[in-house]
Amino acid sequence: MTPLPRFRTARFPSLLVAITALAALIPPLIPRHAHAAGSADAISIMEKQIHAMQAQLATMKQHQAAENKRIRAELRAQRELIEADPYAPRARLTRSSLSTPSILASPTSGSSNSVDSFGIDSALLSPPRTASTPYGELTATPPAHPDLFSPLRRGQLQIGGIRLTLGGYLEAATIWRSRYTGSDISTGYNAIPWGNNALHHMSEFRQTERQSRLSALVEGMLTKNIEADAYVETDFQGAGSASNSRQSNSYVLRTRNVYGELKDKADGLYLLGGQNWSLLTMFNKGMFARDEQVPLVIEAQYVPGFNWTRNSQIRLVKTFGAQERYAAGLSIENPSGVPGGKAYLRPGQTNTDRVSGTNVNNPDTYYATDPAPDLVAKIAADPGWGHYELTGIMRFFRNRTSTTGEGHNHTTIAGGGGGGMVLPLIDKKFYFQASGLVGTGLGRYGTSNLPDYTYNRNAAVTPLPEANVLVGFYGDPMASLRLYAYGGAETVMSRRGFDEGGSPYGYGSRNTVMSGCYTETSSACGASGNVRTVAQATGGFWYTAAKGDYGTLRVGGQYAHTYIQAFSGIGGKPHTDADMVLMSLRYMPFN
Repeated sequence: MTPLPRFRTARFPSLLVAITALAALIPPLIPRHAHAAGSADAISIMEKQIHAMQAQLATMKQHQAAENKRIRAELRAQRELIEADPYAPRARLTRSSLSTPSILASPTSGSSNSVDSFGIDSALLSPPRTASTPYGELTATPPAHPDLFSPLRRGQLQIGGIRLTLGGYLEAATIWRSRYTGSDISTGYNAIPWGNNALHHMSEFRQTERQSRLSALVEGMLTKNIEADAYVETDFQGAGSASNSRQSNSYVLRTRNVYGELKDKADGLYLLGGQNWSLLTMFNKGMFARDEQVPLVIEAQYVPGFNWTRNSQIRLVKTFGAQERYAAGLSIENPSGVPGGKAYLRPGQTNTDRVSGTNVNNPDTYYATDPAPDLVAKIAADPGWGHYELTGIMRFFRNRTSTTGEGHNHTTIAGGGGGGMVLPLIDKKFYFQASGLVGTGLGRYGTSNLPDYTYNRNAAVTPLPEANVLVGFYGDPMASLRLYAYGGAETVMSRRGFDEGGSPYGYGSRNTVMSGCYTETSSACGASGNVRTVAQATGGFWYTAAKGDYGTLRVGGQYAHTYIQAFSGIGGKPHTDADMVLMSLRYMPFN
């Protein structure tokens, strides 16, 4: 609590010292034989006055101490009231509630705390906190570094030793695309139609609330040194069997992130288990959950070149150095290969590399037959200026070719590496970021979902050589306005295709027919199954329209141009594109 201002009593001891010194000088200056008796009387009177002043000063100090104690008790009671009812109108706490408003209204010199129009220290109101990342601020994501022993903030509840922090937002968004994709707020980049498709010549408009997000962080001390937390984050981008946009629009709640953590801060050890952003995703600082550096776009499929998944994992992170500026982590993550291209099969031969979902898995999609989890390792550094990291990944793919009575498993290892950085070009005003990933079998970790592998002449899985890159700038020209711009691309660096019997197989074969990709209704276009590059340039803004005790209202706008090119084949090297404009009205009640 801010020390209360005291009366300016420091001048009295200085005055006493001066008077005493003067009294000591007076006797030598007055001739003894002329004024001896008078001097004795003057000194005696002065001593009585000094004693009276000292007694008066002691009384004033006692009164001041009693007053300070009373005011502290009243402020403590008011803080408890605020914590019990964080959204109580501030007008309840008026200057008239204190008998000495003048003391509260005049903070001590040098105090950084402010007093509001009702005379109450604003620090007592405990404003909410979000993750200290640009993305966390825009999505009201609970902080990655909370303090369990701080006063309760708005949006928090205390239940015994358990602290609950609420987060999320409500969003009303509109989307216009120059090509009709059938997507909602998450654009299907691989669904942007080619020129032979009638949808290529039709625009798309949608309104949606499905990115609205709910989140809750539950924390407590498991032991004296180990903190435990659980985090749940959901939105409405799931689609059930009855979901539609014709009448009820009954889209379903889905899992985004659900995980638990054990944190041993004294030893710098952090263990996470559950579904979260992949460790491969770039961080804004350190390597803590909820500190990810996610693009600031409205688009829920983000930007091509942004490397990410959200999937089940077991992650261990070790921090080093003062203020945990250095970290190393290893994550074992749920696998899912993405096949592409066409397998060449001999007569009577079959290929098995996926299965349709059964039981509680989705029967309308496939699940790859990968034999082992993806392994992701990362080191990160925050030396004082900027954030830097290096990442490596190893993946395992498998299929089985079978004929009557026998078969063979084909397993291959893929992976790669990359890194990223976030640089404050103008501290707290203007930032630059860059990240990249290169290797084989990395399509799943790009936002465009290019394939991870195809098939060789023996129908065995063959990883595709791939690379992703993303650069961006963002900054705050004024307190209420944030601007951003990104450019990114994902590419399959070389073909893994071949011919057999005059027909193309694998991925990117030169004999794939592309001659009809610009002719409406033509079937002579194999571009969608042989995409080479997906690139995008985008920019936008977020404006804080209102911010107060009951949350924050932000308005956002984004424009994006997406360009897609296929491998060349018979008839040329086709491409397609799409322009998109998105608007968002986002209310964050807990921020």
